[in-house]
Amino acid sequence: MKLLTLNTHSVHSDTYERNVDVFVNAIIKHSPDVVALQEVMQPASGKTADLHDEIKSIGEIPVKEGNYLKNVLVRLKKHRKEYSGVYYAFKRAYGKYDEGLAILTKNRTDTKEVVQLSPFNDYFNYKTRFALGVRIDEAWFYSVHFNWENDTDSPFENEWEAFFEATKHKKKVYIMGDFNVTPHDKGYELMCKSFFDTYMLAKDVDNGMTVKGKIDGWEKSSKDKRIDYIFTSKNTEIKSSKVIFNGKNEEIISDHFGVLVEKE
Repeated sequence: MKLLTLNTHSVHSDTYERNVDVFVNAIIKHSPDVVALQEVMQPASGKTADLHDEIKSIGEIPVKEGNYLKNVLVRLKKHRKEYSGVYYAFKRAYGKYDEGLAILTKNRTDTKEVVQLSPFNDYFNYKTRFALGVRIDEAWFYSVHFNWENDTDSPFENEWEAFFEATKHKKKVYIMGDFNVTPHDKGYELMCKSFFDTYMLAKDVDNGMTVKGKIDGWEKSSKDKRIDYIFTSKNTEIKSSKVIFNGKNEEIISDHFGVLVEKE
């Protein structure tokens, strides 16, 4: 089984179409079973899209024309690659986008859920946070985008506790996404009390760095950072954990690099 996570930062730009093509070609090449995506944007003013069976929307905000996930699925379908997608939008980004989470899977699933992480659910507050989950057989897969550890309104520790309380009864859980904490932070230690970092379990790894220099939210840190992870609730054998979309393993398409994990 292969798992992939990426903070897409999919705002529309001069490189948007090229970034979508790079991402789709990488999906075709590496063939991940489950893909977790964060910062999945769509124009807030866009018209509601005509949807087909391969994409489902959760929540009050529909999938609109220009949605990153929809654009990906359209291209995959042209290549006759069968993936289905789930999208959940819950806040405004950069004044003109609906921003949300998404999960792509090879296997269709009708069991989906969202977990509120922040103490508030405010579409116009950029710190609003949720987790999006789907179940495949006995395993749950979540796409997450946590706040920073020292945030005054909704710190990472509180959001992690909210996630843990909502999912602790599940037998097998994979958490995939942008955690906004480094392995040197207390938040990382907190996660490792109940979950396993697949990077640490993997037999074959690279340097693991998923952010190069300064980005939004990390303006005071010019160092390269590992803040994107795939965690598992079970201590299992992991064949490899590799950074992807970093200019060496596929082209750069976001301000974050992705993580591609292969399970034994």
